[in-house]
Amino acid sequence: MERSIAALLHCQTNWYNPPMRLRVTSMTYGPHGIGRHGGKAVFVRGVAPGEDVEVDVREPHASFDYAELREIVRPSPSRRQPPCRYLPRCGGCPWQHLDYSLQLEAKSANLHESLRRIAGMPELTPRPILTAGEELGYRSRLTLRVEAGEVGFYAAASHDLVTIDACLLASPTVAAALPAAATLAAQLSSRLRRLEIAERGFAAGVVFHGEVEGKLAASDSARLDTWLQQQPVAGVTLAGKGWRRVWGDDRIAIRPEPDLELITRAGTFTQVNPAANQRLVAEVIALAEINADEAILDVYAGAGNLSLPLARRARRVVAIEQDLHAAADARAAAAAAGLTGFEVVRGIARRALQAQIQASAYYDTIVLDPPRSGAAEVIDSVLRLSPRKLVYVSCNPTTLARDLKELARKFRIDVVQPIDLFPQTYHLETVVRATRR
Repeated sequence: MERSIAALLHCQTNWYNPPMRLRVTSMTYGPHGIGRHGGKAVFVRGVAPGEDVEVDVREPHASFDYAELREIVRPSPSRRQPPCRYLPRCGGCPWQHLDYSLQLEAKSANLHESLRRIAGMPELTPRPILTAGEELGYRSRLTLRVEAGEVGFYAAASHDLVTIDACLLASPTVAAALPAAATLAAQLSSRLRRLEIAERGFAAGVVFHGEVEGKLAASDSARLDTWLQQQPVAGVTLAGKGWRRVWGDDRIAIRPEPDLELITRAGTFTQVNPAANQRLVAEVIALAEINADEAILDVYAGAGNLSLPLARRARRVVAIEQDLHAAADARAAAAAAGLTGFEVVRGIARRALQAQIQASAYYDTIVLDPPRSGAAEVIDSVLRLSPRKLVYVSCNPTTLARDLKELARKFRIDVVQPIDLFPQTYHLETVVRATRR
């Protein structure tokens, strides 16, 4: 009887909410494809441009809807079977069902659309997108979610954990450390929320960095000492609000250029794709067109991924970085490389640039490499400092376009060069060169 009632309710629901037929026109900057129905944009996961699909509307809004894929009526020739066994449930690789060539097309289209719609620059055409060649196995760092002592990634559009024991995006070294990550998460009493695995770079093995909610549990210190002796892991750092603890050796090395090594520590931001990062650095150097007499200001400098290569070519480089550990690592790397014209200013970017203005500082070139939220907080200061050249490195086309609209008050946008550091996802790195009008 209960089954009959449930079946009747299901039929009534379908009667009043029949599936919507949709032609997918493009991919968004995000996990969704987009189509239009009745004048409204409809966003759907797991689809490809050119497909005819049937969807169920799950979140209706006034001018757009979020829908769930029910059936692919006519598949795109660029659709493929995702190689990862955790898809489609895992939300980590939302574009893995698209051929890589289509991924590149969609990323370029999203960048161009952001420049047109947000920056108001329809005439600005990005250069062809650059790749590092590897679609899978490219990540030297992998950040896992932790829930109830298990590790994995969140399911699409939820906070439900998909536990994993493999990841196709991870390098072989990082992938081999996944079982150790699972055992560590299961043993700790501290409220671990994220756990990052990172290749050491200068030596075999990996290091772990965990983000903890609250304080370190008293029993975990001795537990970690014992655990490290049993695992192929060089070191572990755990950090929470106002504290950080290290067990073993937490150093990692990155190589912005083939002949330049930079030692930093677990938890410090570094690019996840080493091969593509070297291509990114090379593009920044090429577009900056540095001469030996220049003074350069690098804002959001991190541990020196761009600052140190710049300092090898310029008379003087000032690097602004807020993070204490990253700033210290940049200083140490510059000293090891013998770069005497290199200075690190530790502080919040906005305040540090205001201090540069008050000191009447002048720089031939300013380099911006902000987080995903963009550089809006420092745009006015950059305009006041008025360098001859500006190089902007962005990981978000929408905030890049917003900032370029403001910078265009004083700068001419010369080159927009996208680089794919993140295959199987919608993320995109872009290097822009601008010159003072």
